[in-house]
Amino acid sequence: MTSRAVNAGLAAVYVAASTVIPLVLKTTPSDLDLYFWPSAQTVVAGHPLLIYSTNPHAIFFNDNGPVGLIPLVPIAALANALGWAGSLAGRAALTGAVVSLFALLLAYQALRFIAVARGGVRRPLAVECSVLLAPALWIAIVDYGHVEQPVELCLILLAVTCILSSRNALTGVALGAAVLTRTVAGFCVIPLMLAPLATRRRRPTATIVVAAVIAIGVGIAPFFVADAQGAARSLLTYRDNLPIGGGSFWIIARQTPWASLVKDGDVYFAAAVAIALVAMTLRRKPSVATTHTGLIGLVTVASCCFPIFAKTVFPYYLLEPYIFAAIWWLARPGSARNWRAVSPLLLTLDVFIVKAALISPGSVWGVVASLVSSGTVGVAMALVIRDLLGSAENASASPGLEDICSLGRGWR
Repeated sequence: MTSRAVNAGLAAVYVAASTVIPLVLKTTPSDLDLYFWPSAQTVVAGHPLLIYSTNPHAIFFNDNGPVGLIPLVPIAALANALGWAGSLAGRAALTGAVVSLFALLLAYQALRFIAVARGGVRRPLAVECSVLLAPALWIAIVDYGHVEQPVELCLILLAVTCILSSRNALTGVALGAAVLTRTVAGFCVIPLMLAPLATRRRRPTATIVVAAVIAIGVGIAPFFVADAQGAARSLLTYRDNLPIGGGSFWIIARQTPWASLVKDGDVYFAAAVAIALVAMTLRRKPSVATTHTGLIGLVTVASCCFPIFAKTVFPYYLLEPYIFAAIWWLARPGSARNWRAVSPLLLTLDVFIVKAALISPGSVWGVVASLVSSGTVGVAMALVIRDLLGSAENASASPGLEDICSLGRGWR
């Protein structure tokens, strides 16, 4: 009972901090204000299918699916009732309070996943803090206003958990909902789609794909019926018109003859690399598809490909790779104090490298920081691949491998 009271108290403190901090720090508009909030207000006004018609700033579009707006709609209605809808700090505070609940749910899901993979966790608070106190999470929500990311991550973790228990239809539905929350969740579909094929099981893959396609189709079709041009522009073609910016090695392609290829194809190139890396890993070590650490490691690899190959990278792009890398690291047997911690640490460091690169992307420092950023994510991804190829099959049979790298015990 005491432990539950302490946990409830800490959760209340976290929600309070998530509410107060935006009141203090929120002074300039973020993505929350530029396109999420106008779309939510469109729903509150009684036009839920016209969220992709809202374009008050001419150059900003809501390029994510409708599910991410679900937590924001009641916040917008409450802000209208309180008279806070026009206040940057007021609506950010209300948003932070509600989104913190999804962050707490995400931390709980991560803890449960790690506990199942390891057979128990002795320091659950430390595990939860690795999620709740992550700089990438706070920057994504408070600085950039991407309230959809904790929701997306909860759905992806649900999908990973379901596929490990052979609930393939639910896996597909969860993945479809994740894509409808944040479109780059499609990168996480890749390993969950290919994993059953590694063990020569075609039917689970077919079930997952069909369920995901149906979920996405049912979820997005009404918006295309109501406003085909607005939905297509926001979800399909808007990104093609964006310039090459900072935070990515593609900065070297600016003002070159092949810059248009990068502008139009960066996401497709990233997806192709993700498919190749996941397929290669599964071909060499099919057993990674059947373990908690193996599967979450594959999801980490796939999610890293987007911030490596995107033509412009923002700090919140690192949230998904960080969360999955942290879970992969903590879910491994043995002490948590081992070389695998370098991967989530590098992704955390890259959050600040990207912020520095975006200050002046065209400067020499901006170019250098952008190159370092891509290299940092690449190293973090390579460490995960190295582990998947080197020890996924025999981790349980050779615990001494962890002891050699470990600096201490106590996590199991």
